[in-house]
Amino acid sequence: MSTAEALFLGLLFTGILALLAGLLTTRLHWRSDIPPYGRRTRFLDVTLHPEAYVADAPLRAIRTLNLTGGLLLAAAVGVAVYDILRTMLAA
Repeated sequence: MSTAEALFLGLLFTGILALLAGLLTTRLHWRSDIPPYGRRTRFLDVTLHPEAYVADAPLRAIRTLNLTGGLLLAAAVGVAVYDILRTMLAA
């Protein structure tokens, strides 16, 4: 396994875990005046706008987890694109 592959997998799994932790924290602090999380709830809306679904107390932690997860996934995509371009230019 090359360094780029290991870095990609590490960033990918860490980003996914951060996003899942943000979603779990959101679901644990769900507001009682909103219908419970279900199949009709949009994941992306909950991730981008957690203030509409949770109380104010854990909002900073949720936003931090979501932002960190998104940045880690973007970095994983950047590593993959870099490795693809490096391979194409070497040929």
